[in-house]
Amino acid sequence: MTFTAQIDDLTTALRLTRARILAPVDPFQNQLPRDPEVFVEDTLLYVMDQWTADLKEQGHVLEEDHAWKDVVNHYPRYVMRMAGGDLVQLHFTGEYPRSLFLNISKGFRNGQQFSDARHASLELPITTDANALLASLLEGLKGIAA
Repeated sequence: MTFTAQIDDLTTALRLTRARILAPVDPFQNQLPRDPEVFVEDTLLYVMDQWTADLKEQGHVLEEDHAWKDVVNHYPRYVMRMAGGDLVQLHFTGEYPRSLFLNISKGFRNGQQFSDARHASLELPITTDANALLASLLEGLKGIAA
Protein backbone atom coordinates (compact mmCIF):
# COMPACT_ATOMS: atom_id res chain seq x y z
CA MET A 1 0.00 0.00 0.00
CA THR A 2 1.42 3.37 -0.97
CA PHE A 3 1.88 6.17 1.54
CA THR A 4 -0.80 8.21 -0.23
CA ALA A 5 -3.26 5.31 0.00
CA GLN A 6 -2.48 5.01 3.71
CA ILE A 7 -3.13 8.73 4.20
CA ASP A 8 -6.40 8.36 2.26
CA ASP A 9 -7.51 5.57 4.63
CA LEU A 10 -6.64 7.74 7.64
CA THR A 11 -8.60 10.63 6.12
CA THR A 12 -11.67 8.49 5.42
CA ALA A 13 -11.84 7.28 9.02
CA LEU A 14 -11.23 10.81 10.31
CA ARG A 15 -14.18 12.13 8.30
CA LEU A 16 -16.40 9.54 10.00
CA THR A 17 -15.02 10.51 13.39
CA ARG A 18 -15.63 14.19 12.80
CA ALA A 19 -19.19 13.60 11.62
CA ARG A 20 -19.91 11.35 14.59
CA ILE A 21 -18.67 13.63 17.38
CA LEU A 22 -19.45 17.01 15.86
CA ALA A 23 -20.88 19.04 18.71
CA PRO A 24 -21.39 22.69 19.59
CA VAL A 25 -18.44 24.47 21.14
CA ASP A 26 -18.69 25.29 24.83
CA PRO A 27 -17.52 28.92 25.14
CA PHE A 28 -16.54 28.35 28.77
CA GLN A 29 -13.89 25.78 27.85
CA ASN A 30 -11.72 27.99 25.66
CA GLN A 31 -8.96 28.37 28.22
CA LEU A 32 -6.04 26.02 27.87
CA PRO A 33 -5.14 24.09 30.99
CA ARG A 34 -1.79 24.91 32.56
CA ASP A 35 -0.91 21.25 32.90
CA PRO A 36 -0.11 19.66 29.52
CA GLU A 37 -1.26 16.28 30.83
CA VAL A 38 -4.78 17.67 31.26
CA PHE A 39 -4.82 18.84 27.63
CA VAL A 40 -3.51 15.47 26.45
CA GLU A 41 -5.99 13.47 28.52
CA ASP A 42 -9.08 15.64 27.97
CA THR A 43 -8.70 16.61 24.33
CA LEU A 44 -5.94 14.85 22.40
CA LEU A 45 -6.52 11.33 23.71
CA TYR A 46 -10.30 11.78 23.39
CA VAL A 47 -9.92 12.66 19.70
CA MET A 48 -7.51 9.78 19.13
CA ASP A 49 -9.81 7.30 20.92
CA GLN A 50 -12.70 8.31 18.68
CA TRP A 51 -10.54 8.09 15.55
CA THR A 52 -9.23 4.68 16.70
CA ALA A 53 -12.80 3.34 16.89
CA ASP A 54 -13.52 4.43 13.31
CA LEU A 55 -10.21 3.05 12.03
CA LYS A 56 -11.00 -0.27 13.70
CA GLU A 57 -14.26 -0.50 11.75
CA GLN A 58 -12.17 -0.30 8.56
CA GLY A 59 -9.88 -3.09 9.74
CA HIS A 60 -6.97 -0.94 10.93
CA VAL A 61 -5.45 -1.13 14.41
CA LEU A 62 -4.21 2.09 16.03
CA GLU A 63 -2.47 1.61 19.38
CA GLU A 64 -0.76 4.07 21.67
CA ASP A 65 2.89 3.29 22.36
CA HIS A 66 2.94 3.55 26.17
CA ALA A 67 6.70 2.89 26.28
CA TRP A 68 7.18 6.32 24.72
CA LYS A 69 5.77 8.21 27.72
CA ASP A 70 8.17 9.99 30.06
CA VAL A 71 8.13 13.12 32.23
CA VAL A 72 9.54 15.35 29.48
CA ASN A 73 7.41 14.29 26.52
CA HIS A 74 3.72 14.90 27.14
CA TYR A 75 2.41 14.10 23.67
CA PRO A 76 1.56 10.52 22.69
CA ARG A 77 2.96 8.25 19.99
CA TYR A 78 0.89 5.68 18.10
CA VAL A 79 1.61 2.70 15.90
CA MET A 80 -0.96 1.79 13.30
CA ARG A 81 -1.22 -1.57 11.60
CA MET A 82 -3.04 -1.03 8.33
CA ALA A 83 -5.54 -3.66 7.16
CA GLY A 84 -2.99 -4.81 4.54
CA GLY A 85 -0.27 -5.31 7.15
CA ASP A 86 1.73 -2.11 6.63
CA LEU A 87 2.90 -0.11 9.65
CA VAL A 88 2.46 3.64 10.02
CA GLN A 89 3.65 5.66 13.00
CA LEU A 90 1.80 8.71 14.28
CA HIS A 91 3.84 10.77 16.67
CA PHE A 92 2.71 14.01 18.29
CA THR A 93 5.49 16.47 19.07
CA GLY A 94 5.80 20.09 20.10
CA GLU A 95 6.22 22.28 23.12
CA TYR A 96 3.05 22.82 25.13
CA PRO A 97 1.34 25.33 24.97
CA ARG A 98 3.19 26.83 21.99
CA SER A 99 3.11 24.08 19.37
CA LEU A 100 1.62 20.76 18.41
CA PHE A 101 2.63 18.70 15.38
CA LEU A 102 1.56 15.32 14.12
CA ASN A 103 4.32 13.41 12.35
CA ILE A 104 3.19 10.50 10.21
CA SER A 105 5.83 8.11 8.95
CA LYS A 106 5.92 4.90 7.03
CA GLY A 107 8.92 2.79 7.94
CA PHE A 108 11.17 0.52 5.97
CA ARG A 109 9.76 -2.78 4.74
CA ASN A 110 12.89 -4.82 5.44
CA GLY A 111 16.65 -4.65 5.10
CA GLN A 112 16.72 -6.45 1.75
CA GLN A 113 14.69 -3.86 -0.16
CA PHE A 114 15.14 -0.29 -1.24
CA SER A 115 13.67 2.14 1.24
CA ASP A 116 10.09 3.18 0.73
CA ALA A 117 10.10 5.25 3.92
CA ARG A 118 7.94 8.38 3.85
CA HIS A 119 7.24 11.16 6.31
CA ALA A 120 4.72 13.96 6.62
CA SER A 121 4.17 16.55 9.32
CA LEU A 122 1.07 18.58 10.19
CA GLU A 123 0.90 21.61 12.43
CA LEU A 124 -2.16 21.48 14.66
CA PRO A 125 -3.78 24.05 16.93
CA ILE A 126 -3.58 23.60 20.65
CA THR A 127 -7.21 23.92 21.61
CA THR A 128 -9.66 22.31 24.00
CA ASP A 129 -12.19 22.16 21.13
CA ALA A 130 -12.11 18.58 19.82
CA ASN A 131 -13.99 19.66 16.68
CA ALA A 132 -11.34 22.24 15.79
CA LEU A 133 -8.60 19.67 16.33
CA LEU A 134 -10.42 17.14 14.14
CA ALA A 135 -10.97 19.75 11.42
CA SER A 136 -7.25 20.62 11.44
CA LEU A 137 -6.28 16.94 11.25
CA LEU A 138 -8.64 16.40 8.35
CA GLU A 139 -7.42 19.44 6.42
CA GLY A 140 -3.80 18.49 7.05
CA LEU A 141 -4.29 14.92 5.86
CA LYS A 142 -6.12 16.12 2.73
CA GLY A 143 -3.14 18.39 2.02
CA ILE A 144 -0.71 15.49 2.30
CA ALA A 145 -2.73 13.24 0.01
CA ALA A 146 -3.16 15.93 -2.65
